[in-house]
Amino acid sequence: MVSDTDTLEMIGAVSLSEFSTTVSRLERLLAELCRAEAQGVSITWRIDALEAVEAESTLTAYRGVGAPDQQVADVVRAYGEVGNAIQTGEWGRLPRAVAEEARSLVSILNGRITSLRFETPDVEATVSTGPDPLQFSTPLPGAYGAVEGRVQTLTTRGGLRFTLYDTLYDRAVGCYLAEDFDREAMRAAWGSRATVAGWVTRDPATGRPKTVRHVSQVVVLPEVGPDDYRHAMGAISVGPDIEAPEATIRRLRDAE
Repeated sequence: MVSDTDTLEMIGAVSLSEFSTTVSRLERLLAELCRAEAQGVSITWRIDALEAVEAESTLTAYRGVGAPDQQVADVVRAYGEVGNAIQTGEWGRLPRAVAEEARSLVSILNGRITSLRFETPDVEATVSTGPDPLQFSTPLPGAYGAVEGRVQTLTTRGGLRFTLYDTLYDRAVGCYLAEDFDREAMRAAWGSRATVAGWVTRDPATGRPKTVRHVSQVVVLPEVGPDDYRHAMGAISVGPDIEAPEATIRRLRDAE
């Protein structure tokens, strides 16, 4: 099973010009990583996921195709190492040409775009604007748990990654299957409401889930119908013999 997906999230109010510039710089970084890690083999990076939330963030995921699996995996691993090096300020860990492209990429941080989040199946790293001008971030907090949402955007090559739109925030959550997960069962869950269990990382400010790694369980949930609110725990039954709400309010007020 191969790691074949790179993800970059831009946090902030992203304009078309800034998005175009960032994608172009990311492409140059990936090309330099191909030269450094894959003997210059040409890898095509197809868009695997794209999500924009007005004034909040823009997320793109790219899947490497057109090259041997191991060379794609080597570039994905190196992309994660770039994110870690930027996050910790250890630029010396990077080859000079890779560091130059990485600095060009993070120079898009301008106050409107406040952070870049690098994501692979194994790594998550964030760098934010600050006084120098980069402020290095600690890894996102994580714990074993579960996220409920709707399964979307299953990858077909390798079957490693899928996107879950969580129920509470209606935002994309990148999910990565455990090595021994039944991928046929995962395909059957596409488009369904489900609870996804694994190692969950969350935004420390909002608690919003960002990724679920080492997914160990996907439980498909029944669809919610328009009248399902009537079955909610603690809800008052509706029927001809039930006192109307306005009558209940009037009775309690008069009792005072």
